[in-house]
Amino acid sequence: MLIVDENVLTKSSILAQIQERYVGKKVTDGKSSAGNWLEFTLDKAVKGEVSISLVVKKEMTNPYGHIHGGMMSLVIDEAIGWAVVSLDAPAHYTSLNLNVDFLYGIREGETLIATAKIIREGKKIVHAECLVQDTTGRLLAKASSNLVVTGMKIL
Repeated sequence: MLIVDENVLTKSSILAQIQERYVGKKVTDGKSSAGNWLEFTLDKAVKGEVSISLVVKKEMTNPYGHIHGGMMSLVIDEAIGWAVVSLDAPAHYTSLNLNVDFLYGIREGETLIATAKIIREGKKIVHAECLVQDTTGRLLAKASSNLVVTGMKIL
């Protein structure tokens, strides 16, 4: 299911650009090379919340055939990054921490869905959470992250 929040569409907003260009599509030309490699689909983008989905690639697995913890962390960090960008903040943010609880594995060829939400948007710090599930709704991982505003302006 694709979700676009019609209440936040303005010609100048970054969120509007994201919604128009990426919602419902596989992302291969975003600003993150690592994210582009994931080839996730941006399923939902509203202010402060995004959902992405992707099929686990062989290159993402550990020796047991399940997603590698570092790859799960990459998926989570990417989803959180898109949620932060959806805030239309004037400057970039960077991660201070990423705390991940790995709850279940998921195998190569299976689809996961990561939903990231901004919990608190402060003047300098943003706090985000992310839940990763499989297509049956089983919770695979949950994470939280604090991000700090940088001096780099968004152009």
